[in-house]
Amino acid sequence: MPTTVTTITKAFTFNIADEIFGSTATNNLTADASYTGPDKIWVFVNTADGVLNRQYVPLTDAEDGSEVPVPLGTTRVLITAADNILQLAMLKENFVTYADVTKQTEALPAAYGSVEYNTKATLSETHSISELTYDIANSAWLTCAWLDDEITWDDIINSRNGMLTASDGKISSDMPDAIKNPWIAYRTALRNLPAAYNHGEANQTDAWKVQLPLAPADGGA
Repeated sequence: MPTTVTTITKAFTFNIADEIFGSTATNNLTADASYTGPDKIWVFVNTADGVLNRQYVPLTDAEDGSEVPVPLGTTRVLITAADNILQLAMLKENFVTYADVTKQTEALPAAYGSVEYNTKATLSETHSISELTYDIANSAWLTCAWLDDEITWDDIINSRNGMLTASDGKISSDMPDAIKNPWIAYRTALRNLPAAYNHGEANQTDAWKVQLPLAPADGGA
């Protein structure tokens, strides 16, 4: 008979960077959250370096987390809400409610619309699960580095260049204006994108905020 999972509710506060995907924390910012879920889970970390092995999902009591065979090359680690609420909440973020996170909409340069994002970073915008590391010798979780923006300006430029190449030949002189003009506007927006977002300048827009224009066939110019 499966073991019953004990569910708990625990409020906690965690540190966040000065801005989403930022690398500094000089402002000592924090965010408040509440976790309601299993009071403990078992995970497997690589025995060699203590890094969380994401090949194996976290297991609860109902999934016999304390009893299943330990995969070769890994060490089983118990995470409890009492001792390691941050790590537990990171791995079970679907059970987390944020107390002071709301959505903010920011207008972007003309032709690029707007972007919506959280006013404060959530756990998944603060730390990467793939970087969770357990100090096996001292039985303690190490502090994760701040999560870097996974999108860079190089990625943006490469995507923009690919979209320009893909739209070559979409315009011809004998096209009706109703078809031709949206493609002209689209390609103009692509060419103007770096300058519009101040790419390369001190005030350039963060790459994760950049919105690429939609091709006319996708419903926008």
